[in-house]
Amino acid sequence: MASAFVLVEENSNIPIDRLVEDIRQVCLESNLHLIDGIKDVDSEQNMKHCALGISRPNQQDSDNSVANDMIRVDVYDEPALHQYRELEWREDGQIYFNTLIIDEVYQNEEVTLTFLYHFLAKHPQLIVWIEEDWVYTFSDLEKALKTSNLSDWCYVNPNAL
Repeated sequence: MASAFVLVEENSNIPIDRLVEDIRQVCLESNLHLIDGIKDVDSEQNMKHCALGISRPNQQDSDNSVANDMIRVDVYDEPALHQYRELEWREDGQIYFNTLIIDEVYQNEEVTLTFLYHFLAKHPQLIVWIEEDWVYTFSDLEKALKTSNLSDWCYVNPNAL
C-alpha cells in the first residue's frame, strides 16, 4: 500500500489556503517536521495544488535535508480535474473529492497515523480511504492510535479496531 486519500464530499470546498494552514498547525502541535514543496497557481495566482513533505523531526539530516522516511502530501483545491471519486462499494452514491493525497505511506505508517489523526481532529467531516476497501473516520483513527500497533493500523479493517 502506497497511498491514502483524504476525502471530502463533493462541493464541500474547504479552501486550499485553510487546508495548508491547518497542516502547518497540525505539524507544530504533533511535533512533525514540515517541508514546503511545489505550488501550482492558476492564471489569477490562486493556489490550486501544493506538495508538502512530513516526517518525524528526528528524520532530518544534519545538512537540513530530510531522509527517505517522509510522507508526501499533495493538497488540492476543489474543483480539480481527475480528483473526484466514487467509492462504489460503499453504496451511498456519494461522490468525493481527493482534497489530500498522501504518498509513501508504506514504512511511514506511524507518521501517517499521527498526521491524519490530528488533521481529522480539525476536520472530522473528512474521511480517509486507504488503497483498499477501507474508509477510516476520525473515531477509527482515534481507536487505531489507542489500540493498534502503530505500524500496521492501515492494514486492518477499521471495524476490527
